[in-house]
Formats: sequence, C-alpha cells, structure tokens
Amino acid sequence: MRRLKRLAVLTFIGAVVAGFAAVRADAALFFLFGRTTAAPNDRLTVRMGGTPANFTLRQRARPFGRPIRLYLVPNALVEDVHSRFDARLQFVGALVPDRFGRGMLTFSVPPLDASDYTVAAWCPGCARYSHGRTFYVQDPEQFVEPYRSQALLRLATTQACPVTIPNGNRPPRQPRNLSWYGNGLLWAALSYTPDGVYTVPQDRVGADGSIGAKLFWVTSPPSRVPTVTGQRLDAPAPPLQFNGAVQGSFSGAINPSWATRLLFPSAGCWRLTARVRDVSLTYVVNVVVR
Repeated sequence: MRRLKRLAVLTFIGAVVAGFAAVRADAALFFLFGRTTAAPNDRLTVRMGGTPANFTLRQRARPFGRPIRLYLVPNALVEDVHSRFDARLQFVGALVPDRFGRGMLTFSVPPLDASDYTVAAWCPGCARYSHGRTFYVQDPEQFVEPYRSQALLRLATTQACPVTIPNGNRPPRQPRNLSWYGNGLLWAALSYTPDGVYTVPQDRVGADGSIGAKLFWVTSPPSRVPTVTGQRLDAPAPPLQFNGAVQGSFSGAINPSWATRLLFPSAGCWRLTARVRDVSLTYVVNVVVR
C-alpha cells in the first residue's frame, strides 16, 4: 500500500513540475524547512525544493504562479490524511512561486503537540498537470539525505503553558492599535491577551467554575462563520464550549470580523483553534482569575 501511494505521489509531483516551464525536468514539488527544530512562537521559513537557502522574496521572477497553501501535519499521519479539510491539518500560510518554481514562506510556529511534522500542500494551479489532483502530503521517507531531515520539523516546548504572543500579522486595513496574531487568511485579535494571559475578576466566574468570554477573529472573504474548539493543556477538563459568533466590523475594514461567544469550563492553560473550511489558526491563552 505504501509503495502504491509513493508511486501516486511521485506521479503527482512530477506532473506538477510540468506547470513551471523553466524548472528542470528532474525537479519535483517538495518543501524544506529552514531549520529542523522549533518551539511555538518561533518564526520559521519553509521553501520549495530548488529554492536556494539564501533566497529572498525580492528575487522572485515574474510571472508569479497561483498561491500554494501549506499545512503542518504530524508525520505519523502521512498515510491517513487525504484532504485539505482534514481537521488534523494546521494551516500556516500560502506561498506564491515564481516562473522558475522558487518560493518561500515565513510563518509563526503554532502551539501544536510535541511531535515530528511534515508539509501538506494544496496547489490549485497544479490540477491541469496532475489529472485534477491538487492536494498531497509529502512523505519524508521518499527523500534522500540531506533532504529527508530538512523535510521534517521537530516541534517541542519547555514551557508549562506555551502562551501565544502577537506576531504582527494584521488583516488588511484593520486597526493598528490592536494586538494581532494571524497567518494571512485568518487572524485573532489578542487585545485582551497581548501577553498570553486572559485575566478575569472573581465575579465573572460561574458557580461551576466556568468563565464566559467574547473573543474576536477576522476571516477572509467570502464571509463565513468561524468555528472555535478548545482543550485545556495543563489539567483534565471538559472541552471549550463554542456558543456561536456575531459578525461585526471595524471602521474601514474589508475583511469580515467576528465576536465569538465562548465558555471556558475552568481557568487554566487553553489551546483554541478557529477554523473556516481548510484554514485554521491556533493559539494558547492562560485564563487566570484574580
């Protein structure tokens, strides 16, 4: 089964490369990490195979291709993930290749479980060269060294609660006086938690220890309601309750914004994930009662 999948993937990436007329015939569409270990909040670069390590976006040559969406996926799930809508994928951003098939993306490492991760890609511009196929998960086992090790990212953290800090990725024409954390297609307004701590007074804590909150997100057009899930990392607890979202707007904004009604079952270290179709954004907040 694994051999058949390998042949299918190699056929796909070989066909994809045909879409970049100036790329060598023996090239293949694959992605390499700038470094192989990282922790949440680190800035990390991933580049297309054949893109020099010292390449910069200013060196791209027109014309540019269609954006390729990139996701992190646990390496243990390479055989199991077959769709960009699989909730086990973590969207990290999109890169735009140039006419030579060179491209790179720098992103904030999301607070995922400690594990080894590889890259999954959705490439709409590849369909005409791959019999309609646009999604694949790269398997590092197919790579030879030194590329095999560069195709894997080991994610770990020494923090008990790896809270997320703003990364400055701001939605188009959104207020600059807010603290933002985003990935280019989905953003969280961290104004209430710029240091990763969400502080609430005792009188906002329910008799059962639960804490209501209204947290804000901005999505990309078209307007779709984000769903939010969450789990406590530092102790057992029921999952976060998502009680819907109300659409709002900031003055001059061109992207839909949402106020999501959430209920934390308890104080503690919580990891939240907002999702709109295949695009997801995850951050960690420490909920503290004063």
